[in-house]
Amino acid sequence: MKKVFFLLLVSVFSYTLWAQSRDSAPHITGIQVEVRSNLIRLSWVDSPDARGPVYIFRSARPFAGSVPANIRPVIVRYGQEYYIDDTDDMENVYYFIAASDLQGRRFELILPMINSTSLNVVQSPERELPLLVQAPSEPIRGISNLKAAEDGERVIITYDATGPRRNPILYRSIQPIRQPQDLLNAVIVTSGMESPFIDFPVPGITWYYAVIYEDEIATGSMGIRPGVNSTETPVTITAELAAERSIRPMPLPILSLRSTMPQGFFAEVPPQIPLGPGAVNMLRDIQMPQKQPLAYKNPRIFSVDMEAPTGGEESALFQILTEYFVNFEWEKARISLQYYLSLPRSAEVEARARFYLGQTLYFTHKYREALMEFLTLRNIHPIEANGWIDAVLTAMVY
Repeated sequence: MKKVFFLLLVSVFSYTLWAQSRDSAPHITGIQVEVRSNLIRLSWVDSPDARGPVYIFRSARPFAGSVPANIRPVIVRYGQEYYIDDTDDMENVYYFIAASDLQGRRFELILPMINSTSLNVVQSPERELPLLVQAPSEPIRGISNLKAAEDGERVIITYDATGPRRNPILYRSIQPIRQPQDLLNAVIVTSGMESPFIDFPVPGITWYYAVIYEDEIATGSMGIRPGVNSTETPVTITAELAAERSIRPMPLPILSLRSTMPQGFFAEVPPQIPLGPGAVNMLRDIQMPQKQPLAYKNPRIFSVDMEAPTGGEESALFQILTEYFVNFEWEKARISLQYYLSLPRSAEVEARARFYLGQTLYFTHKYREALMEFLTLRNIHPIEANGWIDAVLTAMVY
């Protein structure tokens, strides 16, 4: 008797919990199924407490406990309250309809005969069903439809944004950006960008882009969706188009003063009289002072780059220094360093590489370019940079 009473008490308690969960969790009600030929019409009453999209699940087995993870739902907007399905199997079809709120939270409480059912509930072959209409998909909130298109020497980036105004950040990478860890190899192009945005990347390299909200990065909840907020197709600016960007100064017109002044204003130029043999011999014997050759500054290498690194981005820099720099092959070193710096590098390694690039420009007599490189390094390596700036200025006026 006590055992029967205990089982009865457990059953009452379980039913009370089920009733409370049924009443507390938002759900649709009044689900009905109507069949005609191979078309199935589902109808229901939306939940007044959850006004987000409605999710329709279909399975070959009855729904119990939880929704299987391998079932992908059909999404219907709130307020439509019907959906027409098409299937050839009328015997093993079961449906579950879940409500959701405006924040995207889905309520998957399965209630038999309330928000889940099978085909044998209601049969209405006489009722004419409306035409089969594809349920409209819910618009993607946030950044979507990101596009990067090559336009000559530039890349035009566009995207769509829905929801409240936030701060979007544009990333650029030489590799596809498919997951959050791919952002470690990307560089920030701009913050607070607006569509459309024009970028001028390094030519000759394939580039991928992604747009992520700043608050998502701060909280670590950035969702990267290829084809939505990151590009799947790379863009490349050819080197030939980049070379055409160099602007040449427009030549000034030739002004003839003789044609603009009154006739007779300029006297006729007297004929030139050649020097005599004595004057020619006197000039030949005069020894003009010879200008001393320019004393170039000795090349410098940081001590950290004199030892072979274990790997990473520093190993490529070490290889350039050992193959070309220490052997005074300045032109090969310059080309290799410029290609090395065309890829994203850490701030410390990039500063050292630019220090070596400035030296190769100095030794190849490209003094203006060398001066710009050393000027950018004054805040990072002031002593070394100032010494090379003096050497470049001396060479420019020599």
